[in-house]
Amino acid sequence: MSKLKEALAGGKFPIVMEINPPKGVDLKGMLAPLQGLNGQVTAFGIPDNEHAKMKLSALAAARLVQEAGAEPLLLMTCRDRNRLALESDLLGAGALGLENILALSGDFVSLGDHPDAKPVYDADSVQLLQIARGLMAGHDSAGLPLKGSPQFCLGAVLIPEADPMAPQLLKIKKKLEAGVDFFISAPIFDLEKLRQFKKLLGPQEVKFLACVKVPKAEEVEQAAQGQHRKVYSLPPEVVQELAGNDPEEVLLKGAALAGRLLRQIREEKLADGVYVKAKGKVELMAKVLEAAGA
Repeated sequence: MSKLKEALAGGKFPIVMEINPPKGVDLKGMLAPLQGLNGQVTAFGIPDNEHAKMKLSALAAARLVQEAGAEPLLLMTCRDRNRLALESDLLGAGALGLENILALSGDFVSLGDHPDAKPVYDADSVQLLQIARGLMAGHDSAGLPLKGSPQFCLGAVLIPEADPMAPQLLKIKKKLEAGVDFFISAPIFDLEKLRQFKKLLGPQEVKFLACVKVPKAEEVEQAAQGQHRKVYSLPPEVVQELAGNDPEEVLLKGAALAGRLLRQIREEKLADGVYVKAKGKVELMAKVLEAAGA
C-alpha cells in the first residue's frame, strides 16, 4: 500500500508537495526538495506538462523520485495521449511500482508553449479513472485480458469555487462512480467558500485534500485588477496582504499565507490533508511548513 493511501486510510493528515519536472534533463532543482523535506512530507506531486508547457516526462520524473527514496504522486493528463497511450503509461507506472495517480483532463494547448500542437482528449478524467479501474480488474478498455494487473490509489480534482456549481457536482458524482479514492481541490484562498462547499457536498466517504498555493506577484496584480483564474479567486483581503513591488517578497508573503491556511484547514478539519503548490522551491516549501507549524 502506498504511504499516501495508508495515511488517508489511517486518519492521518498527509501533506503532498508539488515539485516541478525540468524543461531539460538537469534534475537538481526537481530533486532538491526531497533531501530536506522527505521526512515532513507524505508524497511529492509531479505535474504532467502542467499548463500545456513541455517538461520532462512525468512518468520518468516519478520513477526518479521513487529511486531517490520518496513517494511520488503521478499526475496524468488526457490532453496529449489517446487511450492506447494512456493505458500503456498506466501499465508502465504499475510495473515500476508507482501507485498514486491523479487523473486530469489537462489544460488546452493554446495556453501553453506549443500552441500549434494537436490536443487529443480521447478520454476525459472520468474515463481515465474508469480505464485505470479496468486495468486493476485485469482488462484493458477494449475488454482484453492482462497478464498481471497494476494496483493504484486513484485521485481526481474538484473545484470548490465552480460557477455554476451544478455541473461540478455532477462531475464529482461521476468520479465517485468511476472509483476515485481521493480528491484534490483547486487552490483555496477563501476558507469560507470551502466551508460552504463542504456543506453543499455533504458527507463523503472518499478522502479530500485541499490545495494551498503560493501565488506569484503576477497573480496578485491580476487579482487587484479584477482578473481571476477560472477555478479559484484571491479575496480582496488576500490581495491587500500580499501586495508588494518585489516579486520575491510577494512569494515569501504567499508562503506564510499558505502555511496559515494549511494550519487552519487542519485545525478545523476542513480536509483530510493538503496539496501544496510552492513553485517547486525548497525555501518556499520550508516557509509554508514553518508557518503551518507542521
